[in-house]
Amino acid sequence: MAHAVAAPRPAPRDDDAPRVARPRPAGGRRARAQAATRARAARWFFVFVVCFTVLAVGRVALSFAVVQKSLQTASVQTQVRALEAENADLQAEVTRLGSSARIRSVAQHQLGLVPAERPIYLTVEAKAPAKAGGSRQ
Repeated sequence: MAHAVAAPRPAPRDDDAPRVARPRPAGGRRARAQAATRARAARWFFVFVVCFTVLAVGRVALSFAVVQKSLQTASVQTQVRALEAENADLQAEVTRLGSSARIRSVAQHQLGLVPAERPIYLTVEAKAPAKAGGSRQ
């Protein structure tokens, strides 16, 4: 049996071949315009989402900073109150230790001092001021 071999097809020639107009889909320009509009809308939506996210993160960061500063302020106020109380205690102790009655009691009982019976007061007479260039004596 002989096999039938198909003859090779001749290559189409560009200049001889008639041009066949391909049918374009109806509304081609409209479809491209809608696709471009959708692409623009998607870009704007993406930009909006990014901006919204940045603002939300900024707000959270700002709130966190406010809370931190509030905690630091509360801590400083607690320290101020503690130092004011300590200062008041020290002031009271200074007043108590500086009282005349306590000083007299410590002088008599712990140091063995007695009040003076007849105090003697000395007066010093002022000398005339020395002359400039004079010698001291």
